[in-house]
Order: sequence, then structure tokens, then C-alpha cells
Amino acid sequence: MKITLKVFILLLFFFSSFAQNQSEEIDLIQKFISATVKIPFLAQVADVQGDVTVRISVGEDNLPVRYEIVKSLRSDCDAEALRVAKLINVKNLQERLNGKKRIAVSIPFFTSEKVLYDNGEVFMLFDKAKKRVYDDGETKYMARYELDTLTGIIEKGITYYILEDKKAKYLDFSPLRLDSLERVSLSICEKKTDDLKIYQKTAFNNYNFPVFTNSFYKNGQLESRLTDDKNYFFYPNGRIQKVVEKDTSKENDSNITFTKEFNWHANGQLFYVKTRSSSKDKELNEEKYIAVWDTLGNQLVKDGSGLCTLYSDKLENTIQETGLIKEGLKEGKWIGKTLGNKIEFIEQYGKGKLIEGIAYTESDSVAYKNTEEMAEFKGGFNAYASFLQGNLHYPRDAQMKNVEGKVYVQFTVCTDGTLCDYKILKSVGYGCDEEALRVVKKSSGKWIAGKQRGKNARSRFTLPISYKLTGSR
Repeated sequence: MKITLKVFILLLFFFSSFAQNQSEEIDLIQKFISATVKIPFLAQVADVQGDVTVRISVGEDNLPVRYEIVKSLRSDCDAEALRVAKLINVKNLQERLNGKKRIAVSIPFFTSEKVLYDNGEVFMLFDKAKKRVYDDGETKYMARYELDTLTGIIEKGITYYILEDKKAKYLDFSPLRLDSLERVSLSICEKKTDDLKIYQKTAFNNYNFPVFTNSFYKNGQLESRLTDDKNYFFYPNGRIQKVVEKDTSKENDSNITFTKEFNWHANGQLFYVKTRSSSKDKELNEEKYIAVWDTLGNQLVKDGSGLCTLYSDKLENTIQETGLIKEGLKEGKWIGKTLGNKIEFIEQYGKGKLIEGIAYTESDSVAYKNTEEMAEFKGGFNAYASFLQGNLHYPRDAQMKNVEGKVYVQFTVCTDGTLCDYKILKSVGYGCDEEALRVVKKSSGKWIAGKQRGKNARSRFTLPISYKLTGSR
């Protein structure tokens, strides 16, 4: 048998890119509600459509004292409506009350997402390209899994089938991998005693179906919820943190992607609205701030103009960046300080582009032209592909048993170019995991460290290595 080993490399980075929308008035309460509400799973199964009305009463101090359901939908939706109503930012609520002692808010429960559920299992359908579909006529593959109907969190692995002659033929089983990571940022309104750990249940597969992941906090709150056109991220307290949605109204060029992001403070006050536009060839990558508010609800940027403070809220050192927004873009001098008023960096911008920056340490300073530079293998991507191709071997045990599949290796490039924090995210077995890890470790020291504002910084990568047998005897 002629055996060739193909190495497929995917370095998973998280890039975002944005395009400005026209000015719009935002209903702060209703936007918060629609982003925070989570439609109960069994309500989705029942295709419940409607809204719950909650009446909120305040006392003499204008603080909420009573929440009542005045228009019911069903018990699980009513409970979710009360949860969301109690998370509304108090100042926004007081402004809406305008001196009154009670107010009614509507909590919507509408979804276009169809859920196929039967006998304790969820079913997913895929077309021949392995994209999620909801029409039986387009179905080529099927998957099923069990979940907790209260939290919506998957409990076991996912079983995949190929549909032939109206019969489901077993294709693959993807076991769950439970992993955890620390949150990389902390809102200015959160305390460091808050739950900072995120848990992930992930099901990888060998047949190029979308990777399935549930992310949640220790207290059971979902950390993220992804749909076809919107991505939701939540704080441990259950409030919405961020919503990123596609802006299809501007899609007149298939090469350009437009998205809009709404970001909230942890106290429920809207923080900023920004847009991004990017092209697949990366010649376009622009973000614009449309509106910015402080934690108390004072609007600092309106219609893309104003002086404001943004936060690079890293856990170990929260940075507040202050400068001018003009036509949605950073303009002129921006100064980054710690909460203790120590200057960390000074940057100069022109129409949103960084012209130059200077970062300060205890005894020195360093100039830079890019706020962030990812780590890279010496010689670049092609050199790393050649390195892997020349050093990776197909384990004999895997060859003898005709084992194929992808091993996902996660690692960190440290500040000196060495590697650390190795982890196998998806296993193939039969010696493939150990071989993939051996070769990745062999590349330690052959990397150029990443940089953040001119200073060496750690970078995390996920590398899928594919083992595939080809040829014939």
C-alpha cells in the first residue's frame, strides 16, 4: 500500500472587522431585553410565539420593589421574563418611569429557529455540503444528541448518520470534551471575585460537520449562544455582554462582510455600538463607533462623534483609553492609563489608522506601528507546513487499522518564542495524538513571539493535523 500523509493546517485566530451604519435612536431597555432573553428550550420545541408583560413597581427611593406578570404566555416563559426584567439597569428604568411609580415592559419570545426534538433527543439535519438545513428535501445527513431541557446544555456526544434510501446509516460518534479556560477580560462594573472561569463542552468530528460547542459558567449561566446571523455573549450574572450581528442590508459585494456589535457594561447599561467591514483578502478592515455610553448611562459619542473612554479590560490590568471619535473613527491622540492613573501608552491616530504608538514600562519605552502582532513560525506559514510535513510520521498501529482523522493540538507561543501549555483538544488514538504532540513540541523555539503594543505577549493557537491514508496495494 502506498501511504501518503497530508497535513492540513488551520491556525485559528479571532479577527473581527466592521462598516458604519446610519445613526439610529436606540431603545435602551428594549434592546437589552431582546438581547438578554433566552427562549426556554421546550418553548422552542413547541414553537411558542408571543410576549410576556411584566409590571415593575418602585418604592419611595425609586428602586424596584415588585415585579408582576400581567400578561402570561406559559410558565417557563413567564419565569424567564421575570428573570430578565430584574436585570434591567436601574437608571434606564428610572428614566423610563419619569416620576411614575410603575411601568410595564414587554418581554418577547419569538424565534425563527426550528428545533426537532423527540423522545429526549434533538435532531439536526445537514445538506450534502454539511451545512445545517431545516427542509427534509435537502437532507443528506442527520445528527442527534441528548441535552438538559432546562439549560439547553448538551449532555452526551453527538451521533452522525448518512441518509440513504430513506434509511439512516451510522457514520460517526463525536464524544464530548469538557474543557475550561479563564475569561480574558473583566468588565469595569465587575468585581474580581466574580466567577471568571468558562467551561466548554465540545464535540469534534472527522467528517467536516460544524464543530458543536456549549460554553457556560460554573453557576450554569450560558456564556455564549450562536445562531446563523447573530452571536450572543453573556456575563456570569446573566446579563447580555455582547451581540454581534450580520448586516445583510449592505451585502452588495460578496468579498466584503459587514457586522454590527452592541456591547453592554455588566450593570446592564449599553456601552457602545460599533460596525465593522472587512474583505476576504484583508485589504479592508475598518471599525467605526456609532455611539458610546459610560457606566452611568451618560452618552459620550453620538452619531459617530465625541470624546470618550474605552476599556482594554484585561484581568490583571484594566486600561482606560481616552480620546476623540470623529466620523466613527479614532482621531488624534489617545492615552491609555491604568485605573491608578499611570500612563501605559500614548497613540496617534488619523482617520482610524494607528500612525504611531509608544508603550511605557517601569524603566523604558517602546515604539510600535501595530497594536497587536500575532506570533508566527520563523519563515512563515509555508515554512511551518513544510516543517510538519517533513517531521510528522503516520503511526504504524494507525496504518494497520486504517485509522484516519484529525488531531486538534492547542498550544501557547510564549514571550521568548518557546511553546508551552500543550493540550490535545480532539483525539484520534492509535499513536496519532502522541505523534502530533511530539512534532508540535519539536517546533518550540522556532517561533517569533507575538506582540501587544510593542511588547512581547503570549499567543494561543489551535492546530488541526489530519491523518489520511491514500493509494492502494
